[in-house]
Amino acid sequence: QNRIRDLTLSRTIGISYSYSYGRELATCCPASERETKRARLIDMITSSVVRSHAVIKAAAFRSALIAPIISATHLPPAAFRPNHDKVGFSSGAAAASDRPFQILGLQQIAVGSLSKESMSNIWIDVFGISKSGTYKSEKENVDEDILKIGPRGSPYVVEVDLMTPLDPEKSPKVHVPPLNHIGLWVDDLPSAVAWMEGKGVRFTPGGIRKGAAGHDVTFIHPKGNDDAPIGGAGVLIELVQAPPDVIKGWIP
Repeated sequence: QNRIRDLTLSRTIGISYSYSYGRELATCCPASERETKRARLIDMITSSVVRSHAVIKAAAFRSALIAPIISATHLPPAAFRPNHDKVGFSSGAAAASDRPFQILGLQQIAVGSLSKESMSNIWIDVFGISKSGTYKSEKENVDEDILKIGPRGSPYVVEVDLMTPLDPEKSPKVHVPPLNHIGLWVDDLPSAVAWMEGKGVRFTPGGIRKGAAGHDVTFIHPKGNDDAPIGGAGVLIELVQAPPDVIKGWIP
């Protein structure tokens, strides 16, 4: 039990050091100098820790300590700092060079309730957000007030949709869950859908169609299935075709 405790302690210490020192090494040192500095770094850290944890002198404990340090200090500088080259692109392994689209930003959040009055009380009366329009659809079972946050005419305006069902007993039940969905601007919706479908993303029925604000939209299903295993991890996600002014505002 003591051995397991000390091994766990050693690895925890190593992980703690790995990010702080690994970040400095990876971002401040040229690749040609990194190997030498890495060796010195590991000796320095293990020596300082051994003084207070003599048990780490054993090879097994030293290995548990330095493994995460070696892993972290082998990472490229991009692993320790944000990538601002392209909005919406990750610097991690999930980034795909063949992705034919960009997610530009948040287009909307949609909340639902059986009471339009309760939603208006908080969003309009308390927050002071003004209503810019309405939308009603028998097919989508929704009566919707459209609010907008942000400077008028700005590409960064975020829409807030307050949705109540026309018939609470029918589907879709736009009030369940209360935080119904989020919408994301995408610069090329058809290409995004085709690419995502090829990667196994599940979309809701209906394909690309006109949304309440007049933009082309489609929805990623909250859950995957056998045919398309990637869903929204429990969240309904709307992809919205960005108009030219929004694309211009987000992409330099």
